[in-house]
Amino acid sequence: GGQGRYIVWLRQGLIVFPNPTAADFDAGWLEASPAEVIVVPRGRRNRGWELCLRAESGTMGGGGYAKPVSDIQFRQEGSGTWTPLTTANQLLAVGDRYRRVRLQFRVALDWERDVPGTYRTDYTASAAKQ
Repeated sequence: GGQGRYIVWLRQGLIVFPNPTAADFDAGWLEASPAEVIVVPRGRRNRGWELCLRAESGTMGGGGYAKPVSDIQFRQEGSGTWTPLTTANQLLAVGDRYRRVRLQFRVALDWERDVPGTYRTDYTASAAKQ
């Protein structure tokens, strides 16, 4: 029992994508505003940690179509690699002290597959001992 070894804050925990335009569909992607995750080891002690991200469901409901959650991709701001979101813990960052991690999100758009609607999924960011 008791409290965990790390505090994880999601600043702007709700990731909202703007309504897509025809140009967004032509590009195949739509980006959201960056989000920030803050990791703080408890007790002001430096402890090795791994920060992970995962979706709570494999699909996003809405529009009469189960859009795959892997259509959402993320990356640490400034890195070049986009990673599809899945229901498995995916490593975002490692550290051993207080750290802010800025994340970028984008969603894949497809003219033929995506139908109008509001899609949503829940995600979790967690820190664990490295």
